[in-house]
Amino acid sequence: MTTIQIPPKFSADMWAAFWAAPNPSLIQDILADDIVGYWQGDPTPVRGREAYVGKIAELVAAIRDLRLRLIDSATVPGSVPGEQLVFLHYTGHGTGPDGPLLIRGLDRVRTRDGIVVENVIRYDRVDAV
Repeated sequence: MTTIQIPPKFSADMWAAFWAAPNPSLIQDILADDIVGYWQGDPTPVRGREAYVGKIAELVAAIRDLRLRLIDSATVPGSVPGEQLVFLHYTGHGTGPDGPLLIRGLDRVRTRDGIVVENVIRYDRVDAV
């Protein structure tokens, strides 16, 4: 089994490396204690590192072969010093409880000094990627 190294700061390249072989325990250090995650379809945001990592772990457990591939990305300065907004356009595939799954997504990740403080996750199921 190949082990990937996660850099100490979030980037589009780090995101791509993580989703090539997802392991939720590898992302603890790049998440703020009070991170907020907005998952499409969830009525309330996920708040806090433990809950956020738990949500990723649930997803990976439900779709064990889930892989996301980065199509392109953009990084722009945020509204305060040290803040960046990272936009990630990706495709994904895996096998869920109802069979094969194909998605196309766009996340907006807010970081402060390389640590993720907020993530807005949006995706659609598609017939082909």
